[in-house]
Parts: sequence; structure tokens; C-alpha cells
Amino acid sequence: MDFDEAAFAVAFDQAVGRCAELSRADAAHFVERGYVVVRGAFSKDIAAAVREQAWSEIEGQHSVDRHDPSTWNRSFGFGGHVGYVRTQGSERRYTLRTDAPRAFAAQADVVGGPERLPGRGESLAWRDSAIGNLAGPEGPAWQPPSPQQRGWHKDGWHFRHFLNSPEQGLLTVPIFSDILPKSGGTFVACDSIAPVARLLASLPEGLHPDSVQGAGFLIPGLIEQCSDFVELTGEAGDMVLLHPYMMHRVSANPTRRPRFIANAALVLAEPMHFDRPGGGYSLAELVVLRALGRNRLDYQPTRRRLAVKPGPFRDADEAARERRALRTQMRSLAERGIVTPAWAAEQGYDSNRAQAGAP
Repeated sequence: MDFDEAAFAVAFDQAVGRCAELSRADAAHFVERGYVVVRGAFSKDIAAAVREQAWSEIEGQHSVDRHDPSTWNRSFGFGGHVGYVRTQGSERRYTLRTDAPRAFAAQADVVGGPERLPGRGESLAWRDSAIGNLAGPEGPAWQPPSPQQRGWHKDGWHFRHFLNSPEQGLLTVPIFSDILPKSGGTFVACDSIAPVARLLASLPEGLHPDSVQGAGFLIPGLIEQCSDFVELTGEAGDMVLLHPYMMHRVSANPTRRPRFIANAALVLAEPMHFDRPGGGYSLAELVVLRALGRNRLDYQPTRRRLAVKPGPFRDADEAARERRALRTQMRSLAERGIVTPAWAAEQGYDSNRAQAGAP
């Protein structure tokens, strides 16, 4: 089916017309690049409170001194990256409709309006947990992003992935500290959405989350199709909205400027819909259609949706069961010609080359 640019423009105009916060330029940037930075989306007071909670927790649990960068250059256990730390936060919640209305409205704009969120988004909230990237000059040196690096992934470690998965309709990254270039900002692959969309569209049975998380065997074949990389920067109070198909990875932070962000998954009330009668597509749905070169798509999963316990929290029996499920999919895709590139093993990725009979 030929892609009708004029029809797509009409659908885009309809989506922009429903936006309460994002400008037309913001919406176009999201559709064309897969992300948009919303400046001043929430107050600097919230950002400061989250930073304080993060430092208090890090100092209390890890014998780190926030005023002494030499104490930051260590592994905090999660993922093994030097200086990379996740905090649990307190019981504090920021209800976005009231505490950060611009952040709420911008997220709703991307997914098609508050009515496409559970309960119209009334309970949508952020915790005061954070992801820190500390390190320092004694840590790993900063290097520009490229495909053949470890750590690339597609988010979503807790569900079977389909083209229209509602479990993660948007990736939201609130920025809690100023992030300058080469200071630990997340790397994103802006042209990764198309290969991810094509893969998911071709596999209506869905993907095991471990195939695109951590050392996932599908990651190398997806990221090697990419060349358009961006380092996310911004000020405390900014928010980055990423399409859920966007592949990304952590970067080294060799500065003495600690970086604090969060990574929140926006859940949809219903799965994404790529064949809406009369239009009414969300910006996130339009990104997928554009990536596939389609104006509409009748997509139906062939297996049921499934919650999966994330890898770090599985017991031995659960880990063995999920590993068997993953191996089954690795073998199945190898038989269909979807094979991990040879370079992947050097960067620590899993591989189905053996199942494909490849060296």
C-alpha cells in the first residue's frame, strides 16, 4: 500500500488540534525525531526535593559523600556501570495534574488526550526515586554513541512486547539536575523506531522482553541499522518525552556534575490503534505509521498479553522458566532468518547464531 503524504498531514493536523500544551513544532519534532524536550515542564522545587532525597539515600546506603566526587567512582550494583545508581525514594508522590500540570498535559498530548489514560490520568504521579549518573574524572571516559556498544535496549522489561502494547505507551524522562553535553546524558537512537516497528509488525505473536533488554539477542540487529544518535541534555525542570520504541543507553559521566533523572512508563487505557475510523490517531501512533510507511494498519496480536517479572527480581525457578521461553524464541526467529550479528558477542549481547547454524 502506497503511503499518502497528504492523508498523513491531515491526520497530523487533527492530532495537533487536540494538543493542549505542545506546540505544532513540538508535535512535529516528536513525530519526525521520536522525542521532544518540554522546557520547564515542572518546578525546580520538585527537582531540588528529588535530588535531596536521592543524595540522602545514596549517602545513607553507600557511604558516599555528595561533596567528595572521589567517593562516587564505584559500582552501585545495578547494571555494573560505574557511578550508575538507582534510588528507591520515599513515600512522596507528585500528582501531575496538580503538582506539574504542564508535564501532565504534554504527556496527554502525545498519547491522544487524557481520555486515553486510565481514569483520565487523575492518579498519574511521579515518585521521588531517581536514576543517578555520578562517576567523575576517575571513571570511564566519555565516548560518542555508536551502534557497536553495549547497553543499548528498548524499555519494557515487564511484559510481552507487541506493536500496540499499552503497558508502555510513552517513556517520560523528568530531568532533576542540569545536564550539560558530555555529562552523563542518555544516548538515544532517533532512527531506531522504524526497525523496531518493522520487527514488531512482522511478529504478531510478540517478543519476550529479554530479547530487547539487557543483553537481548535482538538488540544488535536493530541498533546496527541506526546512525542518528542524540545525547539528551536539559535543565532541572525539563522533561523529555520519548516514543516507547526508542532505543537508548547510558553514557559515561566523567565530570563532577551529578546527573539525576527518572524514567517513567506511561500506561495507556487501551492498546494503540493503527486503524481508527475517521482518524483520531495520537502522535505516538502516527510515529509508528510513519515508520512503517502506512496510513493505517489492521494489526491484531496472535497471542495474549502477558506480564513478565523483570529479570533482576526473578527467583531461580522463574529465571529458568523465562530463559527457556527466551531460548524458544531465539530458535524460532533463527529459523525465520532473524539472526544476531557476529559482532554482538564482543559487546556482551546474547546471540542466536548457534541456533541458526552460523559461526
